[in-house]
Amino acid sequence: MGFRITTNMMMNSYRYNLQGSTKKLADARDKVLTQRNFNSYAEDPAAATQAFRLRRDYYQTYTQLNNTKNIYSKYNTAWNNLGKIKTDLVDKSAIESAIRGDNGTTGEARRALATVLREDAESLVHALNQKLGDQFIFAGNDGLNVPFEWKDVDGQRTLFYRGINVNSGSVPEPDAATKPAWANDPDNFKENGAPDLEKLGDAGVDLDDPDNKNWITYYNDQANYKMLQDMSEEQLYIDLGMGMAESSPNNPVNGSYFNGALCGLDFCGFGVDGDGDPQNLAMIMREMADIFDTWDEETQSFNPALAKDSAEGLTSKELEDKAYRLLNKMTAARDHLSEQWVELDAKSVFLQSNEERLSTLLMDTNTQILDVEQVDLADAITTFSWQQYCYNSALKIGNQLLSQSLIDYMN
Repeated sequence: MGFRITTNMMMNSYRYNLQGSTKKLADARDKVLTQRNFNSYAEDPAAATQAFRLRRDYYQTYTQLNNTKNIYSKYNTAWNNLGKIKTDLVDKSAIESAIRGDNGTTGEARRALATVLREDAESLVHALNQKLGDQFIFAGNDGLNVPFEWKDVDGQRTLFYRGINVNSGSVPEPDAATKPAWANDPDNFKENGAPDLEKLGDAGVDLDDPDNKNWITYYNDQANYKMLQDMSEEQLYIDLGMGMAESSPNNPVNGSYFNGALCGLDFCGFGVDGDGDPQNLAMIMREMADIFDTWDEETQSFNPALAKDSAEGLTSKELEDKAYRLLNKMTAARDHLSEQWVELDAKSVFLQSNEERLSTLLMDTNTQILDVEQVDLADAITTFSWQQYCYNSALKIGNQLLSQSLIDYMN
């Protein structure tokens, strides 16, 4: 039995084969252009799975490297800034002025030294309010708002950190015999430890009573001091490629992350000591300046009648004793600043080495990706040339087969 081959059958068969040849040519061209072994998951599932894992690792490492560069810029800027504060501002100016002011042979210049100390305190605050980009460097977790600010409290210029008096913790505890009943009920306090005045008022507590006012002032002061402590211990979790694991939700494992928070309180101090003197370096400078302002050129002694601000209420002997006391505490604050500066330097060195490690890891991962995904270009070009030849041949054959019409067969 014969088999009749029609023009339609030839056209359909030719079209099918030409489409296959076109697809092979397109695939070969894509491999040459993209230089990839595969352009879809179905082409090579095993290699595609491996490539996905490698690319995930690559982007993760890339993010960690960027984090390291950004945090290094912050720490390096902070290190340079604190270095200038230590050498130029504290050592060469503030400490020298304090020593000269406490030295009897140069005592006549104490008023001028007081001005220098106040300017140094202002400069210290300005330096600790420095920004990097749109973030304040020494603001802990609140980099969008200025950390340090001078305010007048009872007519005296006082330093605040994120709205809290750095001299918090200075209010002595009132006599226990005057402790009111409401102070023994935890429900009368807010979460931060401050008394809930609205609740006390609703309960009928006389807020104007002297004993109640004393205890409210004390608890507010203690709450503020606790807030300063909490802010000095703030953590800013940064993933720098050290595991970044959590022992529980929102509780990262210590050592698996880098703390990117820098709190200015850690460098210049806060609170008061047992003598009632400030532990903040800027406030020490200002209080020493207040004492030097009481120097009387005529009597060549400290004159209580000239006392203002923190020096008020002290006798001449007390002013002199406090001047020497504050010099020692300024030196101790300078030493603390130096320790923090050295620690900052060590962290900056770690960040540099971590950046080098991540850069190497990034290059190694990229090499692995290329090994899996990159095509052999010579082989791809050869394949493309062959498919181009096949495609052109198919077109030529089709031109010969399909050029005859029905009239040609009838002749």
